[in-house]
Amino acid sequence: MGKLTGKLIRNFMTIISIVIVISLIFISMLLPYIYNNMQFKDLKAVSNEIYKSLNNYDNYEDEISKYEIDFIILSKNGEDKIFTSGTLPGKGMLKNINIDTLSQKGKYAMHKGASEFLYYKNKTDLGDIIVFKNNRLSSQFIKATYIVLISIFFLAIFISIPIVSFLGKKLTNPIIKLEKASLDITQGNFNIDVDNIKTKDEIEELSKSIKIMAKELENKNIMQKNFIANVSHDFKTPLSVIRNYSEAIYDNIIDENEKTDYAKEIINEVDRLNGLVMDIMQLSKLQRGKDLLKKEYFLVDDFLFSFKDVFKIPLNKKNIKLLIRVTDKNIKILGDKSYLYRVIYNFIDNGIKFTNEGGKIELGVDIVEDNVKIYVKDNGVGIDEKYLENIWQRYYKDKKSGGVGLGLAICGEILNMHDFKYGVKSEKNIGTEFYFFTKFNY
Repeated sequence: MGKLTGKLIRNFMTIISIVIVISLIFISMLLPYIYNNMQFKDLKAVSNEIYKSLNNYDNYEDEISKYEIDFIILSKNGEDKIFTSGTLPGKGMLKNINIDTLSQKGKYAMHKGASEFLYYKNKTDLGDIIVFKNNRLSSQFIKATYIVLISIFFLAIFISIPIVSFLGKKLTNPIIKLEKASLDITQGNFNIDVDNIKTKDEIEELSKSIKIMAKELENKNIMQKNFIANVSHDFKTPLSVIRNYSEAIYDNIIDENEKTDYAKEIINEVDRLNGLVMDIMQLSKLQRGKDLLKKEYFLVDDFLFSFKDVFKIPLNKKNIKLLIRVTDKNIKILGDKSYLYRVIYNFIDNGIKFTNEGGKIELGVDIVEDNVKIYVKDNGVGIDEKYLENIWQRYYKDKKSGGVGLGLAICGEILNMHDFKYGVKSEKNIGTEFYFFTKFNY
């Protein structure tokens, strides 16, 4: 028996016990009251029938036998007439009853320890008719009711334990499977089997969520492994260059004129490593929300044209034209100018890398449904559709660029911090467009 099943049984037993105890308490208070009131109504009816037949005293025994009455007292002007069923002690003992002290209905005992009688006193023109009935049957009925209830209680427990145990196992089996699946995930096994959980309730929904989570974690795990491999490779290449060039200088196998070139190449590789480390640190800070945006309104026109001179050398090297299109020079946007500068810079830099010589890159701004769209479009080699889904992921690596794919991941984090909608459209051998939307402001 599982822990949850045992807990269900204990809780069920506790609830049943509480219900039974409360029921017994209420029944012990209400049942005698209700039963006695029913008896009093019967006694009242009997007294009315006796009133009708009292003119003929010869019939009193028949009336007593008919209604299971023990004895009747007819009291008028201080004189009492007593009619008994014949099963009681002599009438002399009954004469000791003080009729005046009796209320309309109640209980009466001949003496302490004697049997109790229920009585009803009916005031008529013939006198007071007091009908008595032994309360023994009432007590026996109540005791029998208690015995039946207690028997039902134990019977309910006897029947319910296997039923609750069965239902508990039916409930806990899917939970045990989910627990095992969760443990498998923590151990790196993402191929979990929870498809056979068909409970049509929240447990089934939970199994679907765990299945989705396992798939997402598997993808993240794969990307993380790729990231480590990519970073290791990108660190290894410059480190190998630095080591080889340093050994050449140390072993003095190159002439003095080449030492300067070797030293310059070592510095370049160190700068490359430093840039890689800075990118990783920047991405980590953005993802942890450590950097706060310093938003301000600024003109898009001046902002975009500032890139014209920044990329002059790489553009001229590949004979690529950078076209800047601004539909309205008065457009302003709200954002962190330095961070958005990095986004546009990365978009243009990627465009230059993947645009052939003699190509063109378009940097522009449009108004689209009361939103400002800023875009960078090129007519380069394009991106395979299979790469577009993961291009913003932190572990994405573009094989042709030779980088670790952190640039676009950083851009995505910056745009997320601004709450900007962004995306990419691309066709193979046609070109690529990176874009983002922000609110329109004048």
